[in-house]
Amino acid sequence: RLRHVHARAVEARRRTALPDYSSSTAACAMRPLPRLSVLAAALSAPVGAFREGSSSAAILHVESAAGRVAPRGAGGADAALSTGGNSSSLAAAPAAVGDEIFEAQREQCYKITECYCTKGTPCGWCETFGEALVGHKDGPLEPGIQCPKWIVMAQDCPKLYCSTEGREEVMWWWINCSWFPCACLLMWIVVYIWREVLRAKYLPKTEGAERASKAVSFTTGQATGDESFASEVSGEDGLTFIEREAIDFFGTKRTFQAFRKGLDCPPQERLPTDALRPYELNLSDLSTRPGENYEKSRVGPHRFAVTLRIAMQWRTALGATMVSATGLMFLSAAYLMALRNCARHLHKDEYEWLALVTKEMGAVVGSLQTAVSLLLSFYALQRISWFWSVLMEGVQLGGRAHDLAMIAGACPAKTEEDWKARYQLYRHVMLCFFYGYQAFTPKLRFVGFDPLIRCGLLDPAEAEQLKLAHRHPGTICEAWVSRWIEKNMKKEARQQAYHALREYRACLASISDLIEQRAPVSFESLLYIVVYALCAALPFGPSNIDYANRQAVMKGPHVATALGTAMLCAFYLALLHMLRHVQAPFDDIGAPNDALNPIALMNSTERKLRDYLSSSPPATLWIGTEEEPPSPAASSTLDLKVHRQG
Repeated sequence: RLRHVHARAVEARRRTALPDYSSSTAACAMRPLPRLSVLAAALSAPVGAFREGSSSAAILHVESAAGRVAPRGAGGADAALSTGGNSSSLAAAPAAVGDEIFEAQREQCYKITECYCTKGTPCGWCETFGEALVGHKDGPLEPGIQCPKWIVMAQDCPKLYCSTEGREEVMWWWINCSWFPCACLLMWIVVYIWREVLRAKYLPKTEGAERASKAVSFTTGQATGDESFASEVSGEDGLTFIEREAIDFFGTKRTFQAFRKGLDCPPQERLPTDALRPYELNLSDLSTRPGENYEKSRVGPHRFAVTLRIAMQWRTALGATMVSATGLMFLSAAYLMALRNCARHLHKDEYEWLALVTKEMGAVVGSLQTAVSLLLSFYALQRISWFWSVLMEGVQLGGRAHDLAMIAGACPAKTEEDWKARYQLYRHVMLCFFYGYQAFTPKLRFVGFDPLIRCGLLDPAEAEQLKLAHRHPGTICEAWVSRWIEKNMKKEARQQAYHALREYRACLASISDLIEQRAPVSFESLLYIVVYALCAALPFGPSNIDYANRQAVMKGPHVATALGTAMLCAFYLALLHMLRHVQAPFDDIGAPNDALNPIALMNSTERKLRDYLSSSPPATLWIGTEEEPPSPAASSTLDLKVHRQG
């Protein structure tokens, strides 16, 4: 019966111009299931149909049961065909376009062995049988075949990978997949080298700098180790390392003779008119490069470019975090590259698990961002307000010293002893100012008594007494000033001087008290841990990617996602860097652009003290009075000239 059925089937195929599967071993090898289904359908066909010569009906029954040929109606109407999901090609039924086109499409599908290889073809994929068939979104077009797991869109395949791709396609895939991580790695290397060059430029590897870095905690400005290097003389000028670091304060020799000359003091004996750095740096101070015209700098480049150049300087908050930010950008780009390869090569079920983990990591990032925003906003506002309080306290301190000197300068100086007393007050007021900032300024932290003696602010006998202080030398200097007021001033002037001295001492104490104001350890540790945890989780949980869409994950390099991760991490780390260094507001080594410079304040205050205490009153003040004007030896040339004209 089988031989009879086969012979009739061959004859019917030749008459209908269908391919002869009996003569094509390759076709039989590629399509074993339909071949068996033809024989099974023949076995189930009525035997009488062959014997009575109704071969066409029998063959139609066989082909219809096997799913090879669509049954044709009496009117010749066939099922309309629609566009396949993977291509714009039309999978046409034999009656619509012709058996030859349909068979060509069918043979094309027979050669496909993987689901994603149907992309760009009129074929769909039957996951139930594990083979490609001509079809559309509703299922295969071959009648009689029902596929419960029918895939018409290539992006719905279990794997988005076709092993028959050419070498060139694979090469372009890896180029497209890895170019951005390689660029991020190169950027990190460049930034790292750039920061190391800046480190070598601004922190030279000298013996004094190395010992200073070991002896000072630049976060707090406090001593932590050996202080002997401060007194070691380096260079031909005989200055110590510390004196050279603060040359704008210790470079001038104060003498009574220069003080006594008053306004007639020659320029080489006068105090420096400015410091190496202003009391507080701002964008305007940093906008001009050395040798560059400030107005041209303001008008020439764009304000964004100027600000970005300033922000990238050594130890500025944003510049200090660039190595970490670019490293996290590379980590994000590498993770996204791995995610793209997983979306391409992993099975759909395995990838769904990975996508779920990444999505959950995105939820963790969102929760951490909420906590970080709350903690940082509260802490940043409080610390910036505290920083401004420290800044203004220094300005008020200079004002209180001016008040004291102005009142003392009103007392007449008729003898040489009176002028020496004024010079003594001037020195003691400046010593109080110096010791008020010494403990919190790394430049001044290791200054002993010898540099102060050499610059003229301290007498050797006074230094021996200051060494015996129970708490701090500044306390003894304040006591000296109070005793000077008691000895040299009288009546209302004495009361006003005591009031000014009380305000002066309160400002000195306020600076120390403000520096000691710190957040609780639990709060600071919590803030640091949350910020670092957020920056560590950001590369693994970007929230702007639809992980369920494997096609979207696989196609793009996601440059914006990695850049966004780097920018966000740079913002959080820079803010944390600023808050950490602002707690040491005078640390010009840890944060040179943000630190306050008390030496500039001391120089400005000292010049004003000189004007109050060393200048003689003009002769016009004695016109119409019975008092005699000061002797010419005690007056300046300008005062004598005005007196003679009067």
